[in-house]
Amino acid sequence: LDTRGELNNYGSAPQPPKQKQRVVSLDAVRGLTVAVMIFVDETGDWLQGRVDHSPWDNVTVADFVMPFFLFMVGTSIPLALSKYSSGVLQKILSRTAKLFLIGLLTQGADFPRPGTWGFDLQTIRIPGILQRIAWAYLVLSLMAVYFPKFSGVFSRSARPDTSVDQVAVASALRIFKLNMLHWIIPVTFFLIYVILMLGLHVPTYSYDVNVDNVTLTVTVPCDTNGDLSPACSAARSVDNWLLGTKHLYDTPEFQRLPECSSCSPALCSNSYFDTPPRAPWCDATIDPEGALSSFPVLLTAMLGYHFGSILYNIKTHEGRVWQWLPFSIILFVLGVIVHFAGWKMNKQLWSPSYVFMMAGAAGMCLVLFYLLLDFTSWQPRWMRRSYSAFGRKWHLNDALRPFVWVGMNTIFIYLMSPAGNLFQNIQAYIWWGHPDNNLVDLIYDHGFCLDPTSAAPYGGMPGDYTTCTGGLFDGRLEKGASVAWTLLRIAVWFGVAGVLHYRRWYWAL
Repeated sequence: LDTRGELNNYGSAPQPPKQKQRVVSLDAVRGLTVAVMIFVDETGDWLQGRVDHSPWDNVTVADFVMPFFLFMVGTSIPLALSKYSSGVLQKILSRTAKLFLIGLLTQGADFPRPGTWGFDLQTIRIPGILQRIAWAYLVLSLMAVYFPKFSGVFSRSARPDTSVDQVAVASALRIFKLNMLHWIIPVTFFLIYVILMLGLHVPTYSYDVNVDNVTLTVTVPCDTNGDLSPACSAARSVDNWLLGTKHLYDTPEFQRLPECSSCSPALCSNSYFDTPPRAPWCDATIDPEGALSSFPVLLTAMLGYHFGSILYNIKTHEGRVWQWLPFSIILFVLGVIVHFAGWKMNKQLWSPSYVFMMAGAAGMCLVLFYLLLDFTSWQPRWMRRSYSAFGRKWHLNDALRPFVWVGMNTIFIYLMSPAGNLFQNIQAYIWWGHPDNNLVDLIYDHGFCLDPTSAAPYGGMPGDYTTCTGGLFDGRLEKGASVAWTLLRIAVWFGVAGVLHYRRWYWAL
């Protein structure tokens, strides 16, 4: 997640440190992804129902975050592993374990929450964001280290960054050929996923749900295969069988569908006793980072690895861009075609159309930042012009530097910001007289007038808002307070990342 994009021609003549070139566009894409994550987490009631994860099919802004992270993990692997001349396996296993354990601690039981310190091993959530990243990183890194490369003849290399200048890599097909064996495992997992999703028989199942202190046994009729709905998908069946219902995410996004929520796409749960009643599958569990949906994740990361291999092996800016951009467009168009052919883009199932479209979007985003930050010689003179202010010279692309700062400390900012929520949970242990009088809540409720008693329901529709009393937005709709709060949170963590960069403090796992 926090690998560094440093080029180093390992295997050829040793290069002096001054010739190392940091590919800051990799950091910028990671930083943009974290900023979008904070944005969708903190936009407030009036907008969150529109930018939060899609309840089921189709995508929203939030659905771009996770595949971008995984794509950039794959992109960074060929460069990151090139820094190690020994102990590569230990480093891979150590980083994987750290990612998995940190994810388990931060997402397994809402840790740390005042009054509930500790973990109930009967209900701890096993899947999660960092756990999924750890899975993709482990598989791709081991392949990069131990799988032989094909450059005309098979030759075993214990490193993913063996120089291929002698092979004169000049086309995307030669990059594919070079890493031909690396595609076997991701493609195999992808095909297994497709076969299981379409062919696995899902039986009728029952589960208990508590409604108004009454325990109801709900039966969901399935007895089918190839069902891609939240009720009877193979992903739901496999996750519950393999991991156990109690170890999965207990508030899946599909509960915001009209069949489950009276204010869809917001979350306003209707009852089984309402008219029309709540659909019987609404309280069934499916984890957005579940087991079966983690199979195609490897292909997302492998597509990123292909981009990183191009970055490492092709030494010219023009060559990289002309291989990245067409491939990104092809992937994006392929995803759209599969979507309209019938297998909709679905983040919770990590559907094939979602894999291809998101990889294409991530690739195009990387190309854009690369053109703006790394490959600057193409830019017209007005874009390269410097401007004097505050005692120094500035360029237009300096406006993107905050994304670079965040990207250089991705794991720290992710955990501490609203994305990981660790800082807010820790500071909640210090208050004045009452637990609600902690620093963040005081600013949140009184400074911006976002008191929950006057807020619309989560994802509420326009017109549901009350006016504020007190604070910066006294007498105004909550919309303005929500937007201001979101921008403040993003600016604060950009500032923290800038200070850490200025002090040269970087936290890499």
